[in-house]
Amino acid sequence: MDHSSSPAQRLAPPGRNLGIDTARGLALFGMMVTHIVPFLGPGDELLPSVWFAGRSSALFAVLAGFSVVLSTDRILTGSGERRWAAASLGLVVRGLLISVIGLLLGVITSSIAVILVFYGLMFCLAPLFLRLPTLALGLLAPTWMIAAPVISMWLRRAFDLHPNYIVPTPGDLLSPGPLLTDLVLTGYYPVLPWLGYLFLGMFLARLPWRSAAAAAIAVLIGLGTAVLSKAVSSLLLTAGGRGALEAVIGPVAPFDRGSLEEALHTGSYGVTPNDSWWWLAIAGPHSATPFDLLHTSGVAVAVIGACTLAAMVLGRRSAALSPLSAPGSMPLTIYAGHIVFLEFTALSPFSAGVDLITHIVFAIVFAIVWKLTVSPRGPLEGLVSSAVSSAREAVQRDREAQGEPTR
Repeated sequence: MDHSSSPAQRLAPPGRNLGIDTARGLALFGMMVTHIVPFLGPGDELLPSVWFAGRSSALFAVLAGFSVVLSTDRILTGSGERRWAAASLGLVVRGLLISVIGLLLGVITSSIAVILVFYGLMFCLAPLFLRLPTLALGLLAPTWMIAAPVISMWLRRAFDLHPNYIVPTPGDLLSPGPLLTDLVLTGYYPVLPWLGYLFLGMFLARLPWRSAAAAAIAVLIGLGTAVLSKAVSSLLLTAGGRGALEAVIGPVAPFDRGSLEEALHTGSYGVTPNDSWWWLAIAGPHSATPFDLLHTSGVAVAVIGACTLAAMVLGRRSAALSPLSAPGSMPLTIYAGHIVFLEFTALSPFSAGVDLITHIVFAIVFAIVWKLTVSPRGPLEGLVSSAVSSAREAVQRDREAQGEPTR
C-alpha cells in the first residue's frame, strides 16, 4: 500500500468510480436491514424496513455485472483467444471461491438466506456472455427478465418443483442434483431469472458513467421502469389476478406464510408457487416474476445513477462518501463479517434498531481503518484477487510455453 498518499486519496483513489462503491455500500446496508429488522409491526402493520425487501439484493446482483466487466476489462483490451481464456478462467475461479465462502457461511447460519453460492454461480456462467456487444447485452437483459420467469414456471410446473428454503452448505455437494435445482430454479436467489440482473449490470458497466448526463438519464429511466412495472402488475391483479390467486390459496390470514399479502409486500422466498400462472403477475419481493425483476432493476439503475451523480458533485471531496464507499469497496468481506457477527447479535438484549446500527458502524469503521492502514482491498477480496491473478497468469504462461506469441 502506498502510504505516501493522503488519507483522502486512500479513501477516494483517483480514477475510481466511487459511485459504484457507494451503491454497493447501500446494497450491503439494505441487506443488513432485511436480515435484522422485522417487516411487520404490532397489528401486522408494514414497517419502513419492508422497502428494502428484494431491492437491496437485486442491486447487489446488478453490481455483480459491473464487477464482471470491471475485473476483465483490462485483460480483454487486446484481442485473441488467450486473453478471453485468461479472463474467463479468472471469473470462474472468482465464482468458485465466492461459492466456497458461501457454503462455509451456510454452516454458521441457517436463519439467513446467504446469497454467495448463487452469486458465485453467476460469475461462473458470466464468461459465456463476455463477448456479447453492448447493444446485445442491453437487449438481452430485459428480454431475459421477461422470458426466464415464464421458463422457470413451466419447468417448475412440469417437474412439480416447489420453493426451497435451505441455506446451501458443503454437505449439499453430496447431492449435486438437488443442489443445482435449488441454485437455478427453486432457491432464494434462483440463477435462471437472476441472470437478468447480471446482464443488466454488464450492459451498464459499458456505458459512459463519467458523464453526468448519462447518470441523470439512468436515474430517470430507472425510476420510470420501477413505477411502470408496479403499475402494470397492479392493473393485472385488479383485472382478475387477485381473485384467481386468492381462490388458489384459499382462506389464509393476511401476512401468514403462503398468503397473497405476504407475497405482495414482504416476500416469496425466491420464487412463487407453481399452482397458477397468475403468480407471474405479481411484483412482490423475491418472487422472481417479470414485474419483480423489472421493478427491482429499475430501482437498482436509479440508485447507481444517483450515487454516481453524488460522486461527481463532490469531486475531490468524494472521500465524504467513505461511510458507504469504503464498505462497498470490499463487499465480500463486509457481507461475510456481517453474517458471522449476526450469530452473536442474535442473542442481543437490545432492539433490532440498535443491532442494525451496531452492524453498520462496525462495517464502516473496519472498512475505513483497513483502507487507511492496510490495503485498498478487503482481506477476502485480496485473497480472491490473488487466486484470480495466479489463474490468469497460468493461462498466459501455458500459451507462451506452447510457443504462441504474446499479443
